[in-house]
Amino acid sequence: MNVYGLTDRGAVRETNEDSIGITCLNNGIAIAVVCDGMGGAAGGKIASEIAETVFMDTLVAALSSEAIEKSKFDSKKIKQAIKESVEKANAAILEKAREDLSLFGMGCTLNAIVFCEQKSKVYYANVGDSRLYMINKREIKQLSKDHSYVQMLLDNKEITPEEAENHPRKNLITKALGIKDEIEPDIADRRVSLKSETYFLLCSDGLHGLISKERLQGVALSPLSIEEKVFTYIRLANEEGGYDNISVILLSTKGTEVAK
Repeated sequence: MNVYGLTDRGAVRETNEDSIGITCLNNGIAIAVVCDGMGGAAGGKIASEIAETVFMDTLVAALSSEAIEKSKFDSKKIKQAIKESVEKANAAILEKAREDLSLFGMGCTLNAIVFCEQKSKVYYANVGDSRLYMINKREIKQLSKDHSYVQMLLDNKEITPEEAENHPRKNLITKALGIKDEIEPDIADRRVSLKSETYFLLCSDGLHGLISKERLQGVALSPLSIEEKVFTYIRLANEEGGYDNISVILLSTKGTEVAK
């Protein structure tokens, strides 16, 4: 596998409230997560950092070679490990906010993937409106579903997809870590063919809110290196205004390099 990620302040914001994490285990498992903070510059950054750290630490411990061998993990157990990692991240944010009332209301989105090379599967989890796309030569498909006001309107067929693109409340999310004691992430899995190259793109709305799906697909399928592709995503978002922080992780099912 080949994976690379970057987070950028953007062209407008004074601080970066996003956090990303990438880990490749020695058993052919790669874990990546994007967290987009909310609640003000200080609170948003703290929330996203807590979520990234707790989620990654918990999941890495659960999916290490020793843990999997001992528990004989199947897909159901991997999904449960992801769910518990999200729940612990949510609890850690809430605990921090209770300790420091100035951080009340802070939270973040979370979008994560677990790529298991041996199983030829990708597992993914989503809370909020950061996104996961699957990209190949045939298509670009959004695997995650936004937890947002606009998505709710779309589901109820009150607006069209075209209207959703520029809806004045498109940034209003309906679910996030750090808001309630109970959190229910969307968790799913998908089989991946390793015979042809497939890309998985995790990104905050600082990217997908400015760049069309067609352009996202074009960059992923370009002859650039994976690092150059991620840099290109950041550059394109900034050229379109860079109104928000921009976080990007790109994973290819072929390759040997792992970087952050």
